[in-house]
Amino acid sequence: MPGVTWGRELSSNVEIDRHAAIASPIAIVPETADADLLALPLRDISDIERIERVPLENRLPIVDFHQRIVLALAARHCDDNAIHFISDGNVDGIVHETSFGTLRGNIERVASLLQRRHIKHPDVVAILLPTMPAVYWAIIGAMAQAVPFPVNWMLEPEYLLGLLTEANVKAIIALGPTPGFKIWESIMSIRDQLPSSLPVWSVTAPGSEVLPEFDLDLQLLRQDQAGLDPVGAAPVREGSDAAAYVHSGGTTGLPKIVKLSHRNISYRHWTLQLAMQVTLGEVMLQDTPIFHVGGLAGRSLPMLASGASLMIPSLMGARDKRYIANYWKFIARFRVTRLSGVPTTFSVLAKSPPRGEDLSSLKRNFVTGSTALPIAVRREFERVSGVRILNSYGLTENTASVAIEPRDGQSREGSSGVPVPYTRVRVKRLDDRGASSEICGPDQTGMIQVSGPGVALGYLNDGHTLASRTADGWLITGDLGRIDADGNLFVTGRSKDIIIRGGHNIDPGLIEDALLQSPEVLLAAAVGKPDAHAGELPVAYVQLVAGSRITEADLLARVAARIPERAAIPKQIFVVDKIPLTDAGKPAKVVLRHDAAERTFRDALSQIPGLSSAPHALQITAGPHPLHGTLVTILLAKPVSLDAAALVAAIDALMSRYALAYVVKLTAPYA
Repeated sequence: MPGVTWGRELSSNVEIDRHAAIASPIAIVPETADADLLALPLRDISDIERIERVPLENRLPIVDFHQRIVLALAARHCDDNAIHFISDGNVDGIVHETSFGTLRGNIERVASLLQRRHIKHPDVVAILLPTMPAVYWAIIGAMAQAVPFPVNWMLEPEYLLGLLTEANVKAIIALGPTPGFKIWESIMSIRDQLPSSLPVWSVTAPGSEVLPEFDLDLQLLRQDQAGLDPVGAAPVREGSDAAAYVHSGGTTGLPKIVKLSHRNISYRHWTLQLAMQVTLGEVMLQDTPIFHVGGLAGRSLPMLASGASLMIPSLMGARDKRYIANYWKFIARFRVTRLSGVPTTFSVLAKSPPRGEDLSSLKRNFVTGSTALPIAVRREFERVSGVRILNSYGLTENTASVAIEPRDGQSREGSSGVPVPYTRVRVKRLDDRGASSEICGPDQTGMIQVSGPGVALGYLNDGHTLASRTADGWLITGDLGRIDADGNLFVTGRSKDIIIRGGHNIDPGLIEDALLQSPEVLLAAAVGKPDAHAGELPVAYVQLVAGSRITEADLLARVAARIPERAAIPKQIFVVDKIPLTDAGKPAKVVLRHDAAERTFRDALSQIPGLSSAPHALQITAGPHPLHGTLVTILLAKPVSLDAAALVAAIDALMSRYALAYVVKLTAPYA
């Protein structure tokens, strides 16, 4: 079976008779897409197998991703709108339009500027910009000449300095002084610790201060006014050449720089276009940070490479509440064809359905991922939008998607779909020490490992790359999961400790290090607690030194001032007598995650009328489960005065908002 290595082969001759809607005629960029292939149904693993009968090199003749972008931009009329941009989430506000001709010209100008500064591949250009039109010509222009490195501009200066130094960047393109942002101030605060000859260029957004000494637009204008000869076409890159750097939480929770190749991103473009049947002239809603692999190699660059346009609703993306309040109006006004978002966004939108807006432009599906999507949220969002969500599983080290739900198949609740074509996935059982051993059979849980053309070149640090691969070269994801008898992948948990808050990866070490700076703290461990909105929220467990009287509130106040990311500030701190440890002497975070889940659900369920958190009435336990990863058991002694069915229905209504599996057990009633 393609993508599955537990040994059972599906017959390639089995035909499944299901209706599949097919877009026809299909408008594509012919050099990079196959209209006949896109028109075929994609229902299950057998259809993936049929695709794989043709070697990938035949399906992916162009592996220079910049060349794929050039071909797609040339396929659109120069006056067509490439990017619609509103800076503040006001759907009735000023719209900044960028034509395909302007986009192409600015890409070429950025590439020329870099070349004239003798910046060339494999030199690295750091880009610290929110989602705005200039981020695209900065990234693609840098890709033509060098290696772009979009950086999380929300990091504190010392963390930025570490990333810029490790990548040995040769230029920086950053947002200039702008209300609501501190990007430029952060760069200037570390400027004297960077090479004095390092070019730093500023980009303006609505409301920004123009800095003539640094302004990128002025640099490009002076270049045009000088009448310099064009630098010529960009060099053709090999598939193995680095195309971009991204930084990741890594599979161990430590910040690492990942090298993505041109083949990696070209392959990702091909798989996403196949998954959704993306065609020329579509409009993609882009509200995702570009420094995230999902924003870079998922929702934006592959769409441009398919000849689509982008609609940017706010500089702040999905964090802009006004944009979220106007979400359906954006779809209607800009005739958006593909939605964007993470489970956090969908949980809000499911409760704020369209109010008569025209959504007829929407295509029938779109791909999402990043965090577990509660089944109840998915069902309600699909009901109000009329669009199917294709759940997926991916990670930065695999250039995003490993598996995607087949667009024409039946949904499997809790599944992330089947491995994308030419990607192999195996699940290996963990031994008592947490090491992987033999390959698991169907529905057996173990460590997910991946091999295929999406696997990145590696980390910038070769030692990190070595630690992330098996002896036979497979990528160790750090995630736990299982594969069912039909080849569907279910992600059931994480052996790694990263906390995922609304799609944002939080390194628990940031929280733990901040806590351990307090002399009263002996041990600290940060984990994620379940949250109906964000998927997870960070909480911390603390063991104090003997005799300490510091309170949880005091600790929280101290740690909030030390953590560089606001999203990483723990929502709660629990002072415990003793933090449980593993045999290796490390905090037993699986135990703590279960405890955090129990605390969360005990508090939430006790708010239901008739329920009490008293031990004799309501007991919550969270523990490991062979299929679900974690199972929450709700044990309830039913009061004789309450209707059992109504009580269970109230519990189901609350628990369905969360992604964790649960079971309700009623014991004998009490008076």
